[in-house]
Amino acid sequence: MTIYGTAAGFTTYHTARGTDVSAFDDDAVIESALLVSTEYIDAKYRSSFPGLKIYDRDQIREWPRYDAVDMYDQIIPSGTIPIEVEQATYQAALKQLLTPGSLSVDWTPNKYKSASVDGAVSVQYMQYDTAADIQTRFRLIEEILAPLLGGKNSTSSSHSGFSVRV
Repeated sequence: MTIYGTAAGFTTYHTARGTDVSAFDDDAVIESALLVSTEYIDAKYRSSFPGLKIYDRDQIREWPRYDAVDMYDQIIPSGTIPIEVEQATYQAALKQLLTPGSLSVDWTPNKYKSASVDGAVSVQYMQYDTAADIQTRFRLIEEILAPLLGGKNSTSSSHSGFSVRV
């Protein structure tokens, strides 16, 4: 099972921010929430992460990556998982623990933006460009990941070459 972060890291992260997570004292429960959160982070942000997976399709998670830089054009060392990804996962895991299923809510969006009857029927349809437009968004998670998302290197880097240590 590959997850971003650890149960101990989850507890330390939230305790440092004054969040009482003492109710979550079972590492297996926390790791389960971290797994769901890791899958959420990958699914929601994979197209915005910089660089490329180290092991291409054989790698189940989006991180670690190579040829990635952040919004400040600083190289993210190959083979590492950025602290932003871990911290965003800890935030998402808390949401999952507090409200199971909240990270992937199934719902049918409204078909109509507005409808009125003023002598004649007028209907305005909702416009959704992508599935991400109708998914739940968590501002704090996006703020934590901001240095990695859509920066100077969202698909490739001006730096060339890489090495992989196996």
